[in-house]
Amino acid sequence: MRMLNSFIQTDGVQVQHQQLSQQTFLGPIFQSFAKRHGLTPRETQVLRLLVIGGLRNDELAKELHISPKTLKNHLACMMKKTNTGSSRTLQAMFFNHTIKMLLPSV
Repeated sequence: MRMLNSFIQTDGVQVQHQQLSQQTFLGPIFQSFAKRHGLTPRETQVLRLLVIGGLRNDELAKELHISPKTLKNHLACMMKKTNTGSSRTLQAMFFNHTIKMLLPSV
């Protein structure tokens, strides 16, 4: 799911997902979400790649240089902390958080 890739550009040029959250408005939104739910820095990194990169679990593990089992452990901890049952629900929760941050009256 590469949902945000088509929406987030800098001067018409797509930026790589590793650089994106630090170079755009999304950095503070990720930090706010992580703080609210008690995510570790590594879990926040996983969330960034999950949301922005839209990567599958095997691709996420490869990108993070960790085993698929370690990734599953990170995802399980994130889902427990956010009370979500799947990575898609976690993504939806992040998108909802983003909308509320950008449009506080919604």
